[in-house]
Amino acid sequence: MGVTQQRGLEAETAILNRLVQLGYEVLHPWNRSLGYGLAYLVEKEERHFGFFVFKTIEVVRIQCKLARISRDGTFLLFNTSTAAEWGRKSHHYRGKAEQFGVYSSDTEKVYLVPVDHVGTTKAVLRLTLPKNKNQWGYKIAKDYEL
Repeated sequence: MGVTQQRGLEAETAILNRLVQLGYEVLHPWNRSLGYGLAYLVEKEERHFGFFVFKTIEVVRIQCKLARISRDGTFLLFNTSTAAEWGRKSHHYRGKAEQFGVYSSDTEKVYLVPVDHVGTTKAVLRLTLPKNKNQWGYKIAKDYEL
C-alpha cells in the first residue's frame, strides 16, 4: 500500500470512528469508484396513514479527505477534487457526495463540510481568525467540527 493510500485509509477510519461514536448508522459502499467512501442514514420524518407508519430516511454520501495544516498553523487545506492521473483530468464531487468528511491528524478532529460550501478544487478551513478579525468569506473549522 502506498503512502497516499495509507493516509486516505487513516482519514476514512477516523471519520468512520467519529460517526459511529455519535450514534450514526454508517454504510460502507462495496464499489470504491462511486465518488464517496462512506454514507450515513438520517431519519427525516414519520408519516401516518391509518395503521401504517412510514419513516423517511435520507442517505448522506461522504467523500473522505485528509487535511493538511498550513505552515503558520492558521488553517487546514484539503482537495475537493479527485487526484488527476497522467492523461486524465481531475473531477469534483458535486452530485456524487453531499459532504466531505475531513480528518486532520494535526488537530485530531473530524469535520463535515457540505460539498456545496466549498470550491471544486481546494478548500480552506480557518483555525484562527485573520488579524483584522474579518470573518466574511472564511470557513471557520470549528463551525464544521463533528
